[in-house]
Amino acid sequence: MSAEPRRYEVVSVSLPRELVKRANALIPKAHRSRVITKVLTSYLDAIERRKVAEEYRTYYSQRAAGEAKEERDLLAEWELSDAEAWAILDDEEKRGRRPTR
Repeated sequence: MSAEPRRYEVVSVSLPRELVKRANALIPKAHRSRVITKVLTSYLDAIERRKVAEEYRTYYSQRAAGEAKEERDLLAEWELSDAEAWAILDDEEKRGRRPTR
């Protein structure tokens, strides 16, 4: 089992003094850096999700009406397929078959 070696990048971040004081008071020293990293990562992920959502809004607002109608029609067809798939899964579950992972 040979996996590609992990590559780390060191990033230096300046945090507001009050935030650091609060983190020092609330978070045990052994976990502090991981907790701060997790919070910052979560924050950056949320910013990226908002950016992607805005790009989607822009894209969909500029589409032609015919293109939007085609997509809605296609989604309506898939909705029936989704219902059929759920019915099959429900039936298998009722018969005691184990759901796939």
